[in-house]
Amino acid sequence: MTSFEERLALFPQELRKAWSVGFVFIYNGKTFHHFPARQWTEGQIKAYFQENYDSPSVITEHPDLQLKELQVEKYPEWVVVIPY
Repeated sequence: MTSFEERLALFPQELRKAWSVGFVFIYNGKTFHHFPARQWTEGQIKAYFQENYDSPSVITEHPDLQLKELQVEKYPEWVVVIPY
């Protein structure tokens, strides 16, 4: 599997500049999406993916980037970024 940094490079530079706390950014291999998740806990974000995509997920922190990566088990090709 590619590194998180390599996966981040899939996002256009303009979108990476727009990352902000309180949003979750998704690239599903075809399109880019984001949704507000202001003051959501990690558990609430994981519950969102369980409820909407019927899939458990795992969050990995990347403190050097001030980002979290959410890996959706049923959709391993997705890149989900949580700025913090």
